[in-house]
Amino acid sequence: MTRSYDYFIVGGGIIGSSIAMSLSDLGASGIAVLDCDLSGKWGSSERNAGGVRVTWDTPVNIALSKSSIDYYEGVAAEVGFRQKGYLWLSEASAWSQVLKRMDLWERSGCEVFLLTPSEITAKFPFLDRLDGVAGAVFSPKDGLINPNLLKTHYRRRIPSDVIDWIDHQVIDRVDLGEGGICSVRLRQVASEDTVEAFLRRHELPLESEQEDIRVGTFINAAGAWAPEVARLYDREIPTNPIRRQVAVLHCQEADLSPYGMMVDTSGLYFHHEAGNLLAGYAVPSEATGYHFAYEGENYFMTEIWPRLAARSTSFDRLKLIGGWAGLYGVSPDHHAIIGPVSGLKNTFEAHSFSGHGVMQSYAAGRALAEVILQGDYQGIDLSVLSGQRFQSGQLLSEEMLI
Repeated sequence: MTRSYDYFIVGGGIIGSSIAMSLSDLGASGIAVLDCDLSGKWGSSERNAGGVRVTWDTPVNIALSKSSIDYYEGVAAEVGFRQKGYLWLSEASAWSQVLKRMDLWERSGCEVFLLTPSEITAKFPFLDRLDGVAGAVFSPKDGLINPNLLKTHYRRRIPSDVIDWIDHQVIDRVDLGEGGICSVRLRQVASEDTVEAFLRRHELPLESEQEDIRVGTFINAAGAWAPEVARLYDREIPTNPIRRQVAVLHCQEADLSPYGMMVDTSGLYFHHEAGNLLAGYAVPSEATGYHFAYEGENYFMTEIWPRLAARSTSFDRLKLIGGWAGLYGVSPDHHAIIGPVSGLKNTFEAHSFSGHGVMQSYAAGRALAEVILQGDYQGIDLSVLSGQRFQSGQLLSEEMLI
């Protein structure tokens, strides 16, 4: 063994970086974070829309987001956190469910208001086409964050003498000792082409440099690629990688900079983005797989523009500037999988956030670090997010998805 680490994290995105920071904050050293794409060119963290909200259906999602937002407020300037609110438009058929959620949000200490259609137009004057809208939910302390700045913040908080960042290498195999993972074999993916081939098709060069590393605690935080990592230690994760696209548009008719995230009754979401407009929509028929192709004009004309134009005359004329596609690791119940891996005493996981990773990253990283170092959850109890829930049939239910 050329190297050894007390804590070995696979995945250097926003979740892996948050876990590493919290381990360090709680006194751990000997930490390594492995990622073949450490800069995040292909990472889900970099291709995120940046929404941050407490408006969820389940107490655990609310707690994760609320605790994270409390942290982001304290470092807002550093991580680009703009608390300009979250607006959810609701149609009449869903309004009774909205009213039921209000009780949960009030009991959870969330600041959430109901708006009538006339109040929506008064507060958001460009939304002048509200056919079918019964009302809206507005949460003023929610908003938008810069995922890249947040990830960088987590990394910068860690003293350099307690962590190694391992780039352009991947795990080729794991070795199991008594009760858990004792070592891993790494292989080099030196070029951008080999990194892309690995992330898209799990292909490795026929010959590449190898290294065996001894590990004390192993943490799978590989996002959409977590199932591939789990298969190395003989576990199946019921998570699928699903492509999500966003379009960046120029709009001359409306200035959206005073506002945060807005969500239409159709599921379209949009917000101001660096002088332009960012809009996304989850296509229900999207196939699973490691697909990164952005469909550009076709996606904009088919999925984005008709939904925007249905809500505002200001969106009758839009110019497509660009866009991108990224991957969500989506679990069967659209909740994260966090906690110890059954049967492997030194192995933990934090992945499958189903698109919620950025907004919940601080609290999730802190909670898992507490379990690893102190043996149990000290703040938020995330035991309901254990991967064992899929075998026991204790799935959660979340309706507020975009």
